[in-house]
Amino acid sequence: MTASSAGRYDVEAIKRRLPHRYPFLMVDRIEESGPGYAIGVKNVTANEPCFQGHFPQRSVMPGALIAEALMQTAAFVGRTAEADGAGGGPAALDGSRADQHLFCVGLNLKFRKPVVPGDQLRMDLRFVRMAGDMLRFKATARTAVGVVASGDLSLAVITPEEDET
Repeated sequence: MTASSAGRYDVEAIKRRLPHRYPFLMVDRIEESGPGYAIGVKNVTANEPCFQGHFPQRSVMPGALIAEALMQTAAFVGRTAEADGAGGGPAALDGSRADQHLFCVGLNLKFRKPVVPGDQLRMDLRFVRMAGDMLRFKATARTAVGVVASGDLSLAVITPEEDET
């Protein structure tokens, strides 16, 4: 499956919008998306590199990787708006500029429960507003046991300066 009318995207469609690759592509699929939102999925498996030492007695997904998965899902929302020409969302990216990038510049998350191998991490990102070149999102990550992390994050649209010489 690639893109469909239901706003579902597989990993190949995600890789067309995000520069991340293994081992740091943290979104396996987008289950639902529309203008200004996406619900992404990360299948957490025991053979991921982070579990070799975090922690030896009980594997727990590091909070930094949960945050990264949320940020990548937010970046997907921005990139989808740009790629699909979606209205009503954060279409801050100039479709004619392939060199534009999204960077996390603000993160305020509360971690509530551990994420362990075998969990399916579901990331719900909702576009809140745009201020200049900043995109602001509400983020919630869930597993079968409930909310594991929630809060706000901000991404900046960065366009490299042209060389004027």
